[in-house]
Amino acid sequence: MPFKLIIGLLLTPFSLIFGCVTAIRRFLYRHRILLSEESPVPAIDIGNIAVGGTGKTPHTQYVIELLKRDFHVAMLSRGYGRSSKGYQSVKQCDSTQINAKTFGDEPFMTHCRFPEIPLAVDGDRAEGVRNLLDEDPDIKVVVLDDAYQHLSFRPTFHVLLTEYNRPYRPDMPMPAGKLREFPCAARDADVIIVTKVPENANTEESKWRHQLRLKPHQHLFFTRFRYEPLTPVTEAAQKMDVQSVRDIVVLTGIAHPKPLIDHLKQYNIVKHYAFPDHHEYTEKEIQSIYNQHFDNIGNECILVTTEKDWMRLQSERMINIVSLLPVFVVRVEVEFLTDTQRDKFNQIITGHVRS
Repeated sequence: MPFKLIIGLLLTPFSLIFGCVTAIRRFLYRHRILLSEESPVPAIDIGNIAVGGTGKTPHTQYVIELLKRDFHVAMLSRGYGRSSKGYQSVKQCDSTQINAKTFGDEPFMTHCRFPEIPLAVDGDRAEGVRNLLDEDPDIKVVVLDDAYQHLSFRPTFHVLLTEYNRPYRPDMPMPAGKLREFPCAARDADVIIVTKVPENANTEESKWRHQLRLKPHQHLFFTRFRYEPLTPVTEAAQKMDVQSVRDIVVLTGIAHPKPLIDHLKQYNIVKHYAFPDHHEYTEKEIQSIYNQHFDNIGNECILVTTEKDWMRLQSERMINIVSLLPVFVVRVEVEFLTDTQRDKFNQIITGHVRS
């Protein structure tokens, strides 16, 4: 019997216990036995059931981009990986405090894209929304990043993400599986998006609705990532002609880097430094990469990383080393598989806010 199967069988009882605890908790909130605080303004949650890697941040940014055209929108996140505590907002911080250390890499990345949008982080979503509205009473809608399991606060709309190659069915809760809850928790979602759909993949709606056991009122959409051209972000990179570059070193600290690596196969990948999701880089690690690949005059190699990783590479203790590297960033955008799906999704989201 394969080793992984044995481990999975041994962990299954713990997964069932964990899943039952989370299911009972959701049942108590769903039936108002435990009380949750309702949002005073439209609040759209972009969440998931799986542990990381479904594309919450790009989809959150898509929704913000959509809503900011017509509404005064704000964003609230837990701020995973930050060193600060409690409620923190961009409005209350000076420029030296607005970084990944204070807000977490993903919220900081969103702020860099939308500096005009009120943004805050707080582990307590209800308190976070209240504080945001106290700071800016004109806010008409709040976009919440990863609040699907935060049941003490009740958003007005749930968008649930599931990855094409790792759908929440069939899977089971941790530690034997990759889920935070039993798959039946998806019944509380208003919209389900299957993300990271490969080219020429099977996206037959009836098949996916059956597999995910969706209710008739739940909308189903499919999206994929579109990678933007490499963008130079350091002075050393801006001096280089990226069109002539063939050799690249890739640095990632994300959950599932394979789609990015597949996209970059047009280059010669000299080395891929793969770290865990939200990895906090050290001076020693970056210095080692510099010594291995860039301490050589005439070397035409470049360092390619993600937008999220770039947020963490700009810390004060490392910027002196990082600034010497020819760093290029790959930005990720979300696109729906068809214009019809995109338009329908946009109509559902804006219609919810208006109503």
